[in-house]
Amino acid sequence: MLLVSLMKGKAACPKCKNEFIVDMPETGDKKLVACPDCKHKFNIKAKKDDNLENYSWEEHGEPRKTVLSSIKPKTKKPMIAVILLVCVFSIGITTAFFSEVFVESTMSAASDLGSFGTIELNIISCDNNTIDNATVMINNTIIKQNKDGIYKGERIEPGIKEISISKQDYKSQKLEILVIPFMTSESTIELENGTGPNEKIEYDPLGCSAILIIFSVFAILSIIACLKREHFDIAIMGSFLAIFSFGFFFIGSILSIIAFIIIFKSRDEFKNGNKGKVF
Repeated sequence: MLLVSLMKGKAACPKCKNEFIVDMPETGDKKLVACPDCKHKFNIKAKKDDNLENYSWEEHGEPRKTVLSSIKPKTKKPMIAVILLVCVFSIGITTAFFSEVFVESTMSAASDLGSFGTIELNIISCDNNTIDNATVMINNTIIKQNKDGIYKGERIEPGIKEISISKQDYKSQKLEILVIPFMTSESTIELENGTGPNEKIEYDPLGCSAILIIFSVFAILSIIACLKREHFDIAIMGSFLAIFSFGFFFIGSILSIIAFIIIFKSRDEFKNGNKGKVF
């Protein structure tokens, strides 16, 4: 007959924290026990404590499950955002090539809504001295010089405005300035000594075109992220910055806002590089 040597030890139920005495074989194998109070079953394993004469055990419990990042079932939302952003990019690039028409149409619409802008002109001579009491006209309205030596015009209708500047003993000047709603357009103009007119300085839309192209490119970044359904942060950032590609009558901005909302609502469908296994 085989005799098994037993040892006694104390175990604590992980569920109700009740402590009770357990008989355990000296072999050190695991043993399934049940709590006498709540009847919860769990595994224990002998572990010798050098500071005690008897033995105690620690619960190892069941193996922990591997948890992977969850991706929701695919919907058509990201693809709808892609279509909208393709339109945004196309409109933005087209607008950049016809930026002067875009500026005039946009500023005309802003003017019809009753908005105004402000201009500030610093008129100087060749030796960088302020020219006082020059005649500055915009839309047949004379702009006066203020106490700081700045020629300031307020409540100017938005758009590309032609300004004429004249002063005795100086060549007259004509130039175009873009007046933006709710903002102040500042310019420094140098008048040459002599008589007669200078060459007319026309408004250069190149800077506006460059800005429209840059913000339109952000739509491409968002499109790529949506097609791959990866990197939600790039997708949402690209759609947001694409709002500033504007487009004729702000169609691009409106489509970008819609795409931004759609991407945000479908954020659970994107897989990010920083997501991995959770153990």
